[in-house]
Amino acid sequence: MKINLKSLRPVELSDRDYFESKLAEQPSQSCECSFANLYMYQQPYGIEFIELNGRIVVYEQVSRTIHYPIGPWTEPEELRKISDAFVEAGLTEGGIYDVPEEFLDRHPDCDRFFELEYDEGAIDYLYSIEKIATFSGPKLRKKHNLVKQFQTNWPYAAVRPITKEEIPIAARLAKELNSRLPPCEFLEEEDLAMNRAWEHFEELKLGGIILYAEPGYAAGFSVYSMLSPDTVDIHFEKADHSAKGAPQTLTWQLAIKLRNKAKFMNREQDMNEESLRHAKRSLDPERFFKRYFLRGIN
Repeated sequence: MKINLKSLRPVELSDRDYFESKLAEQPSQSCECSFANLYMYQQPYGIEFIELNGRIVVYEQVSRTIHYPIGPWTEPEELRKISDAFVEAGLTEGGIYDVPEEFLDRHPDCDRFFELEYDEGAIDYLYSIEKIATFSGPKLRKKHNLVKQFQTNWPYAAVRPITKEEIPIAARLAKELNSRLPPCEFLEEEDLAMNRAWEHFEELKLGGIILYAEPGYAAGFSVYSMLSPDTVDIHFEKADHSAKGAPQTLTWQLAIKLRNKAKFMNREQDMNEESLRHAKRSLDPERFFKRYFLRGIN
């Protein structure tokens, strides 16, 4: 399979409808398939794409990685040819990222072409929106108690949708909260992605809410987009932990807003960070999107 390197190009806003049409052919709950994510993180990750046989193949320059194609299911043999073509072009060392577990179920013989690798820190956490909105189940009782504490401490709290007027407030809050954390590469990448989100909020079909503990005091915000007909992807969520119960109240209010729009919310990976893993698991995930890396056999 020959690849014309000139056909590889950065993801642009004008590609949104094309990406969404291909994703609709084979919906996925993977946050890596979100057009908003691909565009927002295009700069720090060097994200490009190419169309091959009616599918979209995403390529990350920084990690030298290609994603499982967006579009109709790909057979293992064809997937290996795609991987080999990128290797021959000097773009990767081989292999396919973001391979869904369902692909492995459909093709138990793919080990003829690939070695299987799995990273627990790369799974996406998916939650029942209805369960969070209603605090169903004993595991969410503590979250409910924290929300009630927040309501008691902040009787004038309010939630507003993120609009053009609210975007500067959310952007300032993000910078303030991030400034309290140790500098790291992830926060730098996230800052670049957020800047794109704020600049192109409507074009990316983003939605969001901002939580005010009281007038003039923004205590948190959340930004999301539709990922598939039944799943919402949560791109950014920031809350001031000094206002006890603010993070839990923000998540609860977001679930209330989304309960008539989707069944699941994807709160993405924990990246093997123990504190993040604990926080995500304490919210009682309904299921996981398990992604695999297929490394070509020589």
